[in-house]
Amino acid sequence: MAFHVYKSTRQFNARVRERLNLEDPAMLEAAQRGKLADLPAGGILRPDGGKAWDPAWFAFLQEECPDTANPSLWRHAQLNAISGLFEVTDGLWQVRAADYANMSIIAGASGWIIVDPLLTRETAQASLQLVNDTLGHRPVSAVLVTHTHADHFGGLGGVVGEGEDIPIYVPEEFMAYAAAEGVLGGNHTSRRAIDQFGLALPFGPEGLVDGGIGKTVARGYRGFREPAVEIGDRDRSVSIDGVTFEFLMGSGTEAPAEFTFFLPDHGVLCMAEVCTQTQHNLLTPRGAEVRDARLWARVIDEALTRFGDRAQALINSHNWPVWGQAQVQTFMLEQRDIYKYVHDQTLRLANHGMTIKEVGQALEEPDFARHALHVRGYYGMLHFNARAVYQKYYGAFDGRPVDLNPLPPAAEGARYLKALGGEQRVLELAREAVEQDDLQWAATLLNHVVFAGNPSPDTRALLSEIYRNMAYRAESGIERNICLAGAQELEDGVKVLPAAGGRNAELAATLSLEDWLDAYAIRLNPERARGEAFTLQLQLPEGSALVSVARQTEFARIGGGQADVADVRVRATREALEARMNGQPGDVAIEGDAALFDRWLALHDSFDLWFEIATP
Repeated sequence: MAFHVYKSTRQFNARVRERLNLEDPAMLEAAQRGKLADLPAGGILRPDGGKAWDPAWFAFLQEECPDTANPSLWRHAQLNAISGLFEVTDGLWQVRAADYANMSIIAGASGWIIVDPLLTRETAQASLQLVNDTLGHRPVSAVLVTHTHADHFGGLGGVVGEGEDIPIYVPEEFMAYAAAEGVLGGNHTSRRAIDQFGLALPFGPEGLVDGGIGKTVARGYRGFREPAVEIGDRDRSVSIDGVTFEFLMGSGTEAPAEFTFFLPDHGVLCMAEVCTQTQHNLLTPRGAEVRDARLWARVIDEALTRFGDRAQALINSHNWPVWGQAQVQTFMLEQRDIYKYVHDQTLRLANHGMTIKEVGQALEEPDFARHALHVRGYYGMLHFNARAVYQKYYGAFDGRPVDLNPLPPAAEGARYLKALGGEQRVLELAREAVEQDDLQWAATLLNHVVFAGNPSPDTRALLSEIYRNMAYRAESGIERNICLAGAQELEDGVKVLPAAGGRNAELAATLSLEDWLDAYAIRLNPERARGEAFTLQLQLPEGSALVSVARQTEFARIGGGQADVADVRVRATREALEARMNGQPGDVAIEGDAALFDRWLALHDSFDLWFEIATP
């Protein structure tokens, strides 16, 4: 199906092509350099026969940039799609574009040292198989996970078998964040991630073309293995299977727990996800804590100071490497300065009185971003990152009384509709805005109509068309995906994908008892809990907890001898109790009021992953 591309969209993209040097052969050479082998023909399959990954999904990128894509993003997407096994230097390789992230492989004294084993078991297994088939079979001797995001550890089960005694190195506080960070807000985050990564979009020039730091996330099984060794500030130099790693902590930058490292014997610096071939997110649109741009710049500078005069190549956990000492140093300076620029200039604007709604529009792109393409917003967006810096320092409230308690979208939409004279008048105004190429205003007008309820097909169609043209101009892959997902929802409703946003059951099983019960407590429905006041003593193999429900609030006190004060006592495994929490059979032993236990369960909501975002 062909979608209407505005003349102004074609003109916008033509200006991008004229303004940027998108034909620089050095970028293509860097992305292709050292290629040894292709990924398996026919893609990487799941046990059910479906595809976890297939480079052929992106074969359309071999064509010239169409009207439906920003040419800068198209060039970046083409480079990200170059897949297979690559040699970086003697003894160090990467498998790229076999999942959203890269898997790096280092030859140790007794086997392969794996760095960041991808998101899924299937892609990790296939990548390791490609390494063994191409370079000769060796066992895995160690695994490093650079940080706490699942695209770097969900494939652990593909390189470390159940019960295998293979050391797994992670940054300090890894477990506190890897499992718990996404659990309390997990359903909401997972839903937004589906739009951010374009999981419900078709592949192609009018759909998913790229995810900025990689193509998209694999559609496979996400698992986990318990790490054995934590790396912290004290661990500046560690020998792993005969290879020296000089570590530098990057926690608080791209991830709450993260390390980078230098390999002095190889002359290679791995910056994990602190440096990539794009400006990163200071606040990821899927939802997370705001990241510290000032610290981010400082960590890059410390890495440059410690390792820059020894590094002959730089690899990242995404995208392609940088080769040559001078090129590495320039790359790092420019990466450092994009985060420092966004930080400092946002605060300068804020201190002139601008608010979170103003700083993003006011912040101008720095001049060096015109030639340093790796700092452009293929992933993180300059305007969005400025708002993130504002939020970190000042919060989302802008200080204006009207925004202390803003109207929700449905109520605001109904009032705008009435004030502007009804839906047909708003449609006229929106069409006038489109003619003037004021797409943001046109979308704002029509969004009010949609959230007022019962919009006409004409309103839905025009707003969808506007979102698509916003997407076709977007330089950020995830901005494009979010706009296209909104258009698709307006056209066809939310598209449910059974395999998308899968829960990592092996990782969830590592949650502390406190985090696990706190996650259940957020499901307490205050209407159902009105007037309730009771306690339950839960005895699980890993410990006990006294759960109280009172004042429409649920609180779990971990440990201690509280059985004598509980109204009901429950003994079960976590798996059995979680099954009961989710309305499934589970072997649970109850002492006392069994009906009270069932009443407790009934007080809680269940969450639907597939809630609407672009529509009420």
